[in-house]
Parts: sequence; C-alpha cells; structure tokens
Amino acid sequence: MQGYDLKLLIPAALTATYLNAGTLGPTPSTALAAAAASELEWVESGPGLHTHYVNAKESVRGFARRVEERMPGGVVSLTENNSESILRVLWGLPWQPGDEVITTDHEHGAVVLALSSIMRRFDLKVKVARVESPEIGFMEQIRSMLGPRTRLVVMSHVSYLTGWSLPVAEVAELVHDWPTCRLLVDGAQALGNIVVNPNALGADYYVFCGHKWMMAPAGWAGLWIRCDRKNETATRWPLESYQMSVLGLEKGPFPDYSAGGEDLEFGTRCWPRVVGWSITWDYFEEEGFDSHAQYQRDLAQEARSRINQVKGLTVQDPFHDTYGSTSLMTVTSRQLGSGLAEWLLERGVVTKPQAARHGVRISWASFNTEDDIDHLMDAAQGL
Repeated sequence: MQGYDLKLLIPAALTATYLNAGTLGPTPSTALAAAAASELEWVESGPGLHTHYVNAKESVRGFARRVEERMPGGVVSLTENNSESILRVLWGLPWQPGDEVITTDHEHGAVVLALSSIMRRFDLKVKVARVESPEIGFMEQIRSMLGPRTRLVVMSHVSYLTGWSLPVAEVAELVHDWPTCRLLVDGAQALGNIVVNPNALGADYYVFCGHKWMMAPAGWAGLWIRCDRKNETATRWPLESYQMSVLGLEKGPFPDYSAGGEDLEFGTRCWPRVVGWSITWDYFEEEGFDSHAQYQRDLAQEARSRINQVKGLTVQDPFHDTYGSTSLMTVTSRQLGSGLAEWLLERGVVTKPQAARHGVRISWASFNTEDDIDHLMDAAQGL
C-alpha cells in the first residue's frame, strides 16, 4: 500500500501537498489513534500502576528487539530523538586531551553543537572534511585526516542539506585501519528513505529516528551499537537491580550491565506511545523497506527531471559519483531563495526552507503520488 491508498490515512497529506517528511512525517490516523488510545489507557489506569508501567516498558523492549532483527550485529536502545542518541555516544567515549574528531561540513546542528560541548570539556580537536570540495576528493580528505590521535569519525548517512547519500562504507574501511578510532553515523535522514543496515556499512554507532519517513509520532528514535563496542560506552546504566544499593557505591561502581539495549533506557517516559511507531514499522516491513525506497526514488527522479525544466529552479544533484541521490532533494531558486518555501506554502505545497542552500528541501515519501508532483509543478510555474 503506497501512494493514494496510504494517503487516505494521512489527513495532512489530504489537505496539502506534503513534501516535508524529512523534518516530520505526518502520522497515519490509525497509528496515531492507537498511540493515543494506549496513552489514554495508561493515564486512566494510573500511570504509576506498577504492573501497567512495567508491561508498557517491556513492550518498548519488544519493539527494540524487532528493530535489532532488521539491524543485525548490534543492540538497539530506544531514545527520544537523534540528539539524545548522539550525546549518549559522544559523552560515553573515553576521551583524552588532544584526541581528534573528524566530521563533515554537511552535519546537522545536533552533531555540531554536541561536538562543541565535548571539545570544551575534553580539550579535543575537530577536523572538517568538505563534502563539496572541488580540489580534494572526499575520501582523500578523510584519509589524510586520520591519524593516531583520531578517536572518532562522525558523518551523516544522508546529508540533511542536499539529500545525498555519503560513502559511509568506504569511510568505515579507512576508519577500521586505526584500531582506536570509531565511526558514528547520523542516520536521521536515512531510515525509511533508503535501506539501512549499520553492520553492513561498518558503523560502530548508528543513530536513527521514527518521526521522519517512518511517520511515527514524534518522541521516538534509536541508537544502534555494534555488539563489540557496547562495553566502551560509559553512558549506560547498570542493571536496575543495583539501583537501590546506594551503599554499594562506597565500594566502587556497579559491575554489571545488560546484554541488550535497555541499559540506555533507564528513566520515566510515556512508554505506551511506542505503539505508534510499531504500527508504521509493521507497514514498512510488510511492504518491504527496499520497495518503499524504490517507490520514493522513482517519484524523486521524475520530480527532478521536471523541476530542472523550470527556469530559475535547479535540483542540487551530486556533483561527484562518490555520492548518491535519494528521495530527499534540495531545490535552488534563483528568484526567491529560501522564500520559495513561503511561495509554495501559499499554494498548498509544504516544503522545508533551506536558507543556506538558497532554496527549499523536498522529501518524497510513500504517501506521495504523481499528483503531488503535478501540484508542485503547477505552483512552481507561477515563478
């Protein structure tokens, strides 16, 4: 079920041409109703009712295990957003003054601001690879930056600025030549957009979220950690059975952690609402993640061809075969710049303004159709 059939379940996609799943995907009414009903039951029974609370939390663990089946070779912890997942990794590594981090100039603020905070705290150095450098290739930059003090490489799987897929697997091969270096991949724009397999990519840490292409209610994301990297992460909680043994801290830290991802989930949350993501996850699994990705890419390819025919509009395609196109794209407007977003919104088309790229960002999702391309082009012709 893609296109029109799915759109009928999404009010936001019926009232406008919604092309902004890369920010927040509109949740199908069935998933939203299930999440709301589960939360209401939780509240009405008394959210502190122990058995209900424990059962709701265990349902989250069950869903995390389902995600692990899709992402083998690691453990999954469910978090509230990608920013939390990134912080868990960055603050959990054993930094030493003078350690180095490599990142790219296409990283989201969640990475940039978090790196700034640990630079200040641990006296680190950051090196930045230019994704669009006309002089030195991206892989050559990474290769030249890696060294004995490099502790971490942080990069996006799909650029939030352009929608280009970056060469994560190739970077991973370089990183693993340095035994003390790790690779953290920001997959915020990847899951549901392209097929994701962190272990096959060679990632040590992979962060992802449910509220974009996967159309889950906001407030749910995930952190995948390769099995043999889990014990390196200091931001984990010991087994909950130790929590009341405060006197034991006088003898030293608690020794045991879990075998799964729950030791990154301690604390109070509205656990029942995860049912919203589990329902949209069912949908992606039943249709096939690769089928969704192909459907969306086909829409994006047709839109790309038609947009480039409009005078003053240009899709920012990958300028080098190191990168690939996805269902996320940035369109430059020579006339309006990022004001194109407002122009389109006035004509019933929802996009994301991209001031840094002088245009808008457009996301093609499973609920979009060729009619949405037509509506976009009708609005754009007015330019």
